[in-house]
Amino acid sequence: MAAGASKERLTFGGMARWDGLDLYGPNFMSVAYRRDGEIHVRVEPSRLRPPRSPAVQHLVRLPVVRSLFFWGRLVLQVVGSVWTLVFFAATLGALWLLVSLLEVGQDASGGLLGALLGLMAEFPILPVLALFFAAMRFTPVGRYHGAEHKAVAAYERYGEVTLEKARASSRIHPRCGTNILLYIILAALADPFIGWWGYSVVQFVLISEAWFVLGQSRPSIAVGNFLQRYFTTTEPRREELEVAVESLRQLLRAEEERAGKEAARVPA
Repeated sequence: MAAGASKERLTFGGMARWDGLDLYGPNFMSVAYRRDGEIHVRVEPSRLRPPRSPAVQHLVRLPVVRSLFFWGRLVLQVVGSVWTLVFFAATLGALWLLVSLLEVGQDASGGLLGALLGLMAEFPILPVLALFFAAMRFTPVGRYHGAEHKAVAAYERYGEVTLEKARASSRIHPRCGTNILLYIILAALADPFIGWWGYSVVQFVLISEAWFVLGQSRPSIAVGNFLQRYFTTTEPRREELEVAVESLRQLLRAEEERAGKEAARVPA
C-alpha cells in the first residue's frame, strides 16, 4: 500500500475510544476495535465530508462561521459513537453532581477543607481536568489516542502505514484536537470573574476563534505538545497500534479506490 512520492497525501483525523478508535478521511470514515483478540474494522461514507462547493468552502473559513462548523463537526463525531455519547452524557452528569457535592461540602466544612472545596466549586474545571487526565493516562483511551497519532504520522511521513513505521513515529501530532484544551481551560478559569455561562454559544465561539488565530503560535504549540505528551496520550502497546494501523490501511484503501473510479470517469 505504499504511496508514490509524488502522490498527494490525504488528511486524516480521528478520535480515540475505550475499545478502539474512529478515523476520518476526506470521503470515508473507519470504526475499528479489538474484540476477543480479533481486529474489526468497518469503513463507511463519512458524515464529516468537507464541502465541495467553492462558495461554501470560502464561507466556512470566515470567522465565527468556521467556529460553528468546527463545533458542529465535533457534535457529529460524538453522536456518531454510542459509547462516546454515553461517556459525554455521563461526564456532564458527573460535573453537575460534583459541583453540587462541593457546594454542600463547602457549607458543611470549615477551615482549610472548606476553603479547598469552595475553590473547586468555584473552578469545577480543576477536578474535572484531574479526572479527565487520569482517564487518559490510565485507561485504553490514552493508548488508542497515541496509536491514532502514530499511524497517521507514519502515513504523513512515509506515505504508507506499517506496524514498524507507526511504532517509530511520534505520538505527538500538531493537528490534535485536544490542543484546544488550553483555551477551554483559560475560558473556564475566567468564568467566575466574567459569568458568561449564560452566553455559552458566544463562549464556545470565542474559544475556537482563539484556537484558530493563536493555535499555530509557538507558545500554543508548546503547551499543546506538553498536554499530549504528559496528559492526553500514552505510548500504545502492540495491541492498540495494530488496531490503528489496520484501521488506517482499510480507510486508505477505500479512499484510493474512490479516487481511481473518479479518475476512470474523467474523459481522456
